[in-house]
Amino acid sequence: MMIVRTLCFFVGAAAALQSLPPVQWTASNASTTAFSIGETKTIYIKNSFADHVDTEGLTLIPPTAYEFAETFRQDISQLFGANWTLEKVDDFPASGILLGEFRGDASQLTYENGVATEEGYELEVTGDSIYIGGTGSRGMFWGTRTLLQELLVANGTALPSGRTTDAPAYATRGYMLDAGRKWYSPSFLKDFCTYASFFKMSEFHYHSSDNYPLNRGHNETWYEVFSHFSLYPENPDIQGIVIRKNETLSREDFEDFQNHCAQRGITVIPEIEAPGHCLSITKWKPELALAKKDLLNLTHPDSIPTVKAIWAEFLPWFQTKEVHIGADEYDSTLADVYISFVNEMSDFVNSTSGKKIRIWGTHEPSENLTISKDIIIQHWQYGQSDPVLLQKEGYDQINSEDWWAYMSLKNDHMPINPAPYAQFFNNTRQLNFANVPGWQWNPALVNPVNVTEQLEPGASTNKGAILAAWSDSGPDATTQLEAYYAMRDGIPVVAARAWSGARGINLTVSTLPSSLALLTAKAPGQNLDRRLPDSQNPSQTSPLLSWTRESSEAANTTLGKGSYGPPYTLTLSVSSDFTLTGPDTSLSVETVASNTTNTTTLVFTTNDGFPYPLRSTSESDGHDPGHPGRIWWNVTSSTHTPVPITFPAQVRIETDVVNGSRVWVNDDFKGRFEVFVFGGRNTLFSWSQMAMVAPLGGIEGGVESLVLEAGIGGKGGGAGNETTPPPSNGAGRVGGGMGWSVLVAVVAVVVLGM
Repeated sequence: MMIVRTLCFFVGAAAALQSLPPVQWTASNASTTAFSIGETKTIYIKNSFADHVDTEGLTLIPPTAYEFAETFRQDISQLFGANWTLEKVDDFPASGILLGEFRGDASQLTYENGVATEEGYELEVTGDSIYIGGTGSRGMFWGTRTLLQELLVANGTALPSGRTTDAPAYATRGYMLDAGRKWYSPSFLKDFCTYASFFKMSEFHYHSSDNYPLNRGHNETWYEVFSHFSLYPENPDIQGIVIRKNETLSREDFEDFQNHCAQRGITVIPEIEAPGHCLSITKWKPELALAKKDLLNLTHPDSIPTVKAIWAEFLPWFQTKEVHIGADEYDSTLADVYISFVNEMSDFVNSTSGKKIRIWGTHEPSENLTISKDIIIQHWQYGQSDPVLLQKEGYDQINSEDWWAYMSLKNDHMPINPAPYAQFFNNTRQLNFANVPGWQWNPALVNPVNVTEQLEPGASTNKGAILAAWSDSGPDATTQLEAYYAMRDGIPVVAARAWSGARGINLTVSTLPSSLALLTAKAPGQNLDRRLPDSQNPSQTSPLLSWTRESSEAANTTLGKGSYGPPYTLTLSVSSDFTLTGPDTSLSVETVASNTTNTTTLVFTTNDGFPYPLRSTSESDGHDPGHPGRIWWNVTSSTHTPVPITFPAQVRIETDVVNGSRVWVNDDFKGRFEVFVFGGRNTLFSWSQMAMVAPLGGIEGGVESLVLEAGIGGKGGGAGNETTPPPSNGAGRVGGGMGWSVLVAVVAVVVLGM
């Protein structure tokens, strides 16, 4: 074994970087040797623990310890090479990676509220072996996440002898994705679970239905406004709720999604919205709507039976002890019927399936009725609920206070005051809660205004916290992968702070960007960053891919490289019309109708069918530090008209997450791929950048050469290297999203002057 000179744990690189969540190590005084994974490729799991299944978590399909161990085997093989093996044993050998039960008093590992947890673990490194013991199967699995991260921090080298015991402060450590106003494919959803689990997230809140809230306008055209229900019912009597079958998950899809997440320690919490945000129902049954057409008329005799019929269809799909019925932003003048509905749904769900329900925090004052104490309140905004009051009144609750938790994908909500939501998750609010420098957030911190009114650490009713990403700007305002970009750095930070709570280790702010850069890029089992297998080093300067057409080569050529994500520079030498194809996007030459003319230009199209033409913008526009990538519609320096393309030409596309895909033709800046979006309360219109994933599957037509390089900022005045998105303040949840036909009409009238 490798000999080390000091017992200080992880000197050098590890002194600078942290695992996420960070852990407290105790160096061993009994050994001066370190464990090297280069000397073993075998994982052993105790036979007596291999079949252990947790019972206290929310999932109804908990994996065995052996199944978790198999996931670990796959991950360590991917990260550090070789084909590791997994063996069940009655007695551990002298060396290797050893998995089993927590060897101490498991009752001593608790959540911050004092309740014992199956998520605790010990991790001990000696010169000969590494032992990971869990208070439950998940605890053992979380211990393997710590080991993998510490190995990455140590650059895959030897780990000095030492020991840690660890347990989360809160059971709910989650993230929410709005799939009601944007379609997300099954593969994306599963990869997102895989990514989040590397940082010990425990819940994926799947917001399955939503629409643009009509109380903020467009009630007169309600039937044209985008709405979506993302699950496809098997019962023909319920299928009228679905408008776009090709953008739904079947039962088989959803079961696979849940099972995949469970295998990595995450429970999917499904949400079906009612009685607000209900256009998917009222378009199907218009007679059930109030005057504001996305609100159900709960006094109509068919309204509640319809909602129950929908839940009766899907409850057997949901492999979780808790589900979410939405129940926010209803008409507060109808408090009694609203409260009766919520309580009736709680009774129905529980009597039908044994599950509890969650609702969004709401304030429906009534002199007659109150929300049942059996219902879990997900607090999202003051004025809708008060966490301190919820605690006093005995309601279980989840912290999703919008000041820290919310983002609106691609665009904030200017000019709504006091401030907009961030378009990228705002980690500055985690690190400086209530704008107090250095005050790191945890799930007990709920009030960013009156800093004296917070929950007690480990408050008995506080289940934890969930961050939320809203597709407020509609289905075409982001690509699926742009949702990941917006949440990528927020998930590890929220997971770390929810795991540590008030009792655990704070994040080291000075090295957090470096820790994030290392660990997010290496999260195993997924490739949401869309890297080529041999391009894991983002600083690589040599071309990642270089291709030149041979004189005898056919017009249609297979590259077979899939996709590559930002930041990158893609340079094409083009002689005639062409198409690049890939699994996420295509790039082609197409004719686009614009005003009174047709223009032949570059168009990239996502795999969910939205086209984004190259539009004329000023090279200096879109760099407002408060609203990165956004160009207000009345900025005259950018016309946003499609850019004519003639060949032969050299086309260079520079793409980063903040600025999207910007295009130079023969070294002249021409514009960017972008989308028209609506600002707060539809009063401030703008254009927003789109980030194309480079399509590298195949070539059709006139591409003569192709060069892909990592990073941006090449010849011709590029945007520079990708930087962390600037912080954006935010408060106040607002919905959004428009149907594609409505968006096109508004663009034509407002922007192009048709």
